[in-house]
Amino acid sequence: MMIVLITLFIGLLGGFIGKILRFPAPFMLGSMLSVGIFSILYGDIELSSSFKIIAQLVSGAYIGQNITKSDLKHLPKLGPLIITLMLIFTLNMLIVGFSLIVFFKFDAATALLSCLPGGIMDVSLMSIDMGAEPDVVATLQTARFVGMMLILPAWVSYWTKRIGNKTGSSTARASQIVSIKKERERAKPRFWHNDGLILILSTLGGVFGLWLGLPVGALIGSVLVSSILKMTRNTQPLPRNYRFAAQVLAGSLIGTSFSHDSLLHMGTLVIPILLLLGSYLVINVFFGKWIAKTGLLDVQSALFASSPAGATDMSLLAGDLGGDMPKIATIQICRTLYTVLIMPLIVKLILNIMM
Repeated sequence: MMIVLITLFIGLLGGFIGKILRFPAPFMLGSMLSVGIFSILYGDIELSSSFKIIAQLVSGAYIGQNITKSDLKHLPKLGPLIITLMLIFTLNMLIVGFSLIVFFKFDAATALLSCLPGGIMDVSLMSIDMGAEPDVVATLQTARFVGMMLILPAWVSYWTKRIGNKTGSSTARASQIVSIKKERERAKPRFWHNDGLILILSTLGGVFGLWLGLPVGALIGSVLVSSILKMTRNTQPLPRNYRFAAQVLAGSLIGTSFSHDSLLHMGTLVIPILLLLGSYLVINVFFGKWIAKTGLLDVQSALFASSPAGATDMSLLAGDLGGDMPKIATIQICRTLYTVLIMPLIVKLILNIMM
């Protein structure tokens, strides 16, 4: 019990250090690195699998609350675009994933999960569930996320100038900002009328998902219940502290998988990381050009919408730079849900066929 408390304390401390150093997803990366260093220096440590389930439940509840009725209004027009993008992401996972298996000797689960266009924490938790190497998956997912966040502003600016001009108006951006402020200024309900209700019902949904035997069932069940709750009762989004707590649990859990051998293995991941980043940048440009020609989105918004980084981060960054934030948020949220709900089932099916 003492080693568990020490591990979680180190993870929490690492999260705060990550926040001070302004890491992307600081509580996830900070806790993962700090516990990983602790694991490498002092030998194998373990955390109970129950921490994984708790992290999935809280993460799912948080994701589900980011879906709004306004997002659904854009679906009829954006539906074909979203389906096409999800198919492209799936094809990219298969092509790059099997390249990692054939040329870099990755095991199938690690290769496919490393190529998912999802959140670092969510995909890393899936890797633990599906018997992949969580340290490798977390490293490639982190590199993909950090790489996209660092490259994207200059990348979008360059291709917007090359392909065409942005069409986002200052009036639209102003209305977006006003709506966000109104959402934040709503009176905070009592704990049991909002946060407690969301967490309890999402937990029941996650437990049901586990009972059904779904891949990452706790995450899938909690996301579905939380999103239904948001649609039917218009509950307020959970405070970010819940997400931070889930990130510390997930990061600490992944950190325990680090060892001297895995540290030596990291040097072999440079080319796979470049391959993964390159594939998503190619998708980004071709999809952006195609969608801009259809007139559904301006070039800048299309580039942001097809970028596999954080849904919230992309939406806010696009809003700052003049993109169509509501449509971008809708596409990004659909990508997140597709990655959490559908792609684990595809990966599981492929693994079963290969076995």
